[in-house]
Amino acid sequence: MRKLFFAICFIIFSSTLAKADVTTLDEAAQNRSTPQNSDPFQPVDGMPDPKNLEEVISFFKKRFENANISTLEEMGDLSKPGAMDIQHSAEYISDLANQKKSTFEKIYDAAMQRISGEKTQNNTEQTLFYNLAQNNFEQQLAVPTDFPVVDVVLPTGNKIMAPAMEHIPYILTSINILPTGLVKVDEEITVIANNQKLQNGFVKVLPKFSTSRTKVKKKLDIDLINVSINGENVAHILEEIGDKIYIKPIEKYTLAPGVYNYKFSYFLDRKLWYYNDFTEFYWDVTGSYLNLVIGSANAIVSVADGKSFLSQSVLTGYNKRLSSDRAVIANLDSNALGFASTTPILPGEGMHILVSLDKNTFLSPDINRSFVWFVTDFGDMLFATFGLLAILGAYILSWAYIKKNKSKTGAVFNNSAAGNRYFLTNNFDAKSFVGFLLEMKKKQYIDIQKQENNILLIKKTDNLSALKKGEKKALNQLFSGKDSVISAGLPNALKFKRAYKELEKSIVSAVKFFSLKLNIGYLVFSVLMLLLSTVAIAMLAINPIQTGVILVSSIIAIAFYTHMLRKKFNSKIVSYIVKFFSSAFIVFSVLLMSVYIHFVSAVILAAIVYIIFEYSTMFIKRGGLLKNKIKDIEKLKSYLESNVSSISISQEFANQQANIYVFELDNLFTKTDKNKKHYLLDVAKEIENIL
Repeated sequence: MRKLFFAICFIIFSSTLAKADVTTLDEAAQNRSTPQNSDPFQPVDGMPDPKNLEEVISFFKKRFENANISTLEEMGDLSKPGAMDIQHSAEYISDLANQKKSTFEKIYDAAMQRISGEKTQNNTEQTLFYNLAQNNFEQQLAVPTDFPVVDVVLPTGNKIMAPAMEHIPYILTSINILPTGLVKVDEEITVIANNQKLQNGFVKVLPKFSTSRTKVKKKLDIDLINVSINGENVAHILEEIGDKIYIKPIEKYTLAPGVYNYKFSYFLDRKLWYYNDFTEFYWDVTGSYLNLVIGSANAIVSVADGKSFLSQSVLTGYNKRLSSDRAVIANLDSNALGFASTTPILPGEGMHILVSLDKNTFLSPDINRSFVWFVTDFGDMLFATFGLLAILGAYILSWAYIKKNKSKTGAVFNNSAAGNRYFLTNNFDAKSFVGFLLEMKKKQYIDIQKQENNILLIKKTDNLSALKKGEKKALNQLFSGKDSVISAGLPNALKFKRAYKELEKSIVSAVKFFSLKLNIGYLVFSVLMLLLSTVAIAMLAINPIQTGVILVSSIIAIAFYTHMLRKKFNSKIVSYIVKFFSSAFIVFSVLLMSVYIHFVSAVILAAIVYIIFEYSTMFIKRGGLLKNKIKDIEKLKSYLESNVSSISISQEFANQQANIYVFELDNLFTKTDKNKKHYLLDVAKEIENIL
């Protein structure tokens, strides 16, 4: 309540733009303003007596004789991309074209002229802007009947008249700097909405970083407490975009034309800068981001009882064109200062306050708090680096484990003659396909007969449910339609080619899937570490969900385009195009992540994705996780080669005939009385030659 009393004490009249010296924020530290008396009714040189209505009206009329205006032609085409982002109603544009402008429209026009640097012309038309009522001053100004106005009740309880155009008549920011260094901010913002810029409500914009005199940047810690509109609490969230934080409603709504009082309440940490001899606090009351005219900007800065300020400054205007003559400072109490603008704040302008206090006013940051700040600043790089080192370490140890032949996996590959040959030779060829036919003969799905110079394949059953998908497709390609008997020759070359392709695709896919099963433990660990690093990084952000979604989406995109980058294409032109666009999208994804986290962290996350691909590929090479499977197949081949005699006279020959053929051991096994019933190695050779 005391802060509200302070606010009522120093609400200042709005007036026209005053000519002032230009200064910068850096100069403000050496050129501090002296606080004025806190009595709001104390006469000020050049200002009218606020209790004398006629004197006030006369003062404003004289001031506005020198108001700057411009024509519609001088403003240029507002629809062009380079034009200032100000949305106007059709009625407003029509009024401009007809040179029938209200004073508030001229304020907008003057703002654009100042930004663009275009020349303006003087206006002699005597019009009124509006009057901010002082305490105990409840009379309304007499205005022309054709001037649209609305009654506005300020948070102070005072009632004023304001133009019925979108703008902000009043801002009051109450800043309480606590002994711990935390800053409690309560903002009251009165807006007049007209279904234009404020169609979806007012969005508060805050800086993401605080910068010291020596240009050192640190990330602010913002804790949103509450947002209310006309006394009703409305759920809002913090959203990061670039170097700004937006306080936005969770659920979108349409703001009907009218007058609204917004209240924002939040805590700031790391807003103070601790120097050798003093502590400094800086804040831009209007934010310099608003695309609306602000009638009156006010701020109260208070510290703990018994403490006081060493110095204070207030600067108003555009960046690098700041003036100290457009705002006043009032001593509200021994530990409270009031800051108030004396002219309207135009779009893009800011009202910057800077106060210095004795360093003993605050508790020095302890080790724990300093560590938390360090994590806030560099935590994303720490977590990203930790994830990278964990993955690298795990892969290096795992590779050493594999090299010692100690790797054990539970993955199983359904052995087949064609698959065994693929593991052994890393290739699928005609011998692999013939081995498949011999296997189908053993399983009684087909019969292979030689009649004179013709080799026939005879389908024995239509029930293929026990076969793998690729094997079914291969047999269906051979025996298409109602065919049950085909010859192995030129007339059926297309059928054999199609069956060959289906089986090849099936074997290659099966081997890749088996490799994935072997590698799944390493992949899960890597992806889990990447996910944990990403979640940890997101938790440091202002809005963890928003940042997490951006990071995960970018990582998925990087993974996809890394896969495309490594993919081989038959056409060199297609390969170059894919590689170019994949590289471009990877760079774009890294840059997108760097908007929310450090660029170094974004690069590390991209590197983790690449390492996962690289190590996974290396693991499934023939000297990696496939090594044990290949050794098992080599043992089978060695067994068949060492036991020719015993195998030839037993039923095992029929079971292993397909493997004997794909292992190229057919020359060791000859036809005997014991195996002649099943012996097809000679026929298989002929089929291979036909293919």
